[in-house]
Amino acid sequence: MILETVRLALEALRSHKLRAFLNLLGIVIAVTTIVAVVSVVSGLNDYAADLIRELGPNTFILTKFGIITSREQFLEALKRKDLTHDDVETVRRLVPQARRVTGRAFTLASVYGEGERLEDVFVVGAGPEFHLMVGIELEDGRWLSRLEADAARPVAVIGRDVKDALFPHLDPIGRMVKVQGKPFRIVGLLRRQGRAFGQNRDNFVAMPLSSFEKAFGRRHSLDIFVEAPDAASRKEVEERARMALRARRGTPLRAPDPFDVVDAPALEALWTKITLLAFALVTVVSSITLFVGGVAIANTMFASIVERTREIGIRKALGARPRDLRRQFLFESVLLAFFGGVLGVAIGWGAASVVAAQTPLPASVSPSLVVLALGVASLAGLAAGWLPAARVARLDPVVALREE
Repeated sequence: MILETVRLALEALRSHKLRAFLNLLGIVIAVTTIVAVVSVVSGLNDYAADLIRELGPNTFILTKFGIITSREQFLEALKRKDLTHDDVETVRRLVPQARRVTGRAFTLASVYGEGERLEDVFVVGAGPEFHLMVGIELEDGRWLSRLEADAARPVAVIGRDVKDALFPHLDPIGRMVKVQGKPFRIVGLLRRQGRAFGQNRDNFVAMPLSSFEKAFGRRHSLDIFVEAPDAASRKEVEERARMALRARRGTPLRAPDPFDVVDAPALEALWTKITLLAFALVTVVSSITLFVGGVAIANTMFASIVERTREIGIRKALGARPRDLRRQFLFESVLLAFFGGVLGVAIGWGAASVVAAQTPLPASVSPSLVVLALGVASLAGLAAGWLPAARVARLDPVVALREE
């Protein structure tokens, strides 16, 4: 009986292919949104977790701005004094428990080399310990040395995109580039890192912080990277670093810190908040499109009842039970939504595959996500077909047989 009901439902849908397709567009859009966005956000979560882990669980950053989530916070941070090279030395001197302390500054600048010019390169000034604190890996050459940092030597480490643009067929080690119009000798090449949160991490030049300040001046506020020797001493090192900077600034006892502290847990909390907002947005958009798709399916089913009233009357006169007709119309509605779900999964899967192929995000569609998307689509079809199926079950066969 169930197979016969399914057969009748499929025949009814095949007889109105175009109408069925147009009315399941809402379901297709909803499922595409669910599959594509959830897979990409899941990939972002994995990628963000990897990036956050690069900072290290024992490393934190003292910074002027910190994590800004509102206009008020930004305006308040603007009032703070810049962190300077002297602040870095104060933390290094007064917090001997720290394993590593280094400053970092950055800006965007044009870079020249071999007659080529590359715009908007992310230029970083950092200490010789910086690459160990943030998980930077080298493909060739070496990182910046302590001697070069102390002497403000004009040396640099470049990213893969800078190498590909300026030295596409040459070994860049030992060659010269101009940054801010000043020549720098390349001593290292970074391993390809990809993009992160819209920033190209391969369009990158690093130089000693002292060389950076010599080239760009000391008008940039520094970020102070501090690494504790282990997890047990992490909080103590952070507290001592905070007290050292507060004392240097003469901050009153009850006043808030004139800087902010950023670490891996803070970044994880921020990212969790962002992904929750993304999932909430997906839920709202999907709910609206599912509702629209459900209304369209319900209208299709009601129109089908009007067109097939005489057929329904004949089937009832020949002994078809109300529950058989109810089941058939519910099957038609669920199948219509299910087919829309399958099409939506296919489109969403394709979108996720494009993201995975064109970006470093490990966006992928899991079996559980497919099951969830098809289940949501089927439930929407069940809800949409409930009232039309109930109407069919209550239809008087005598009245139905009078219809032409």
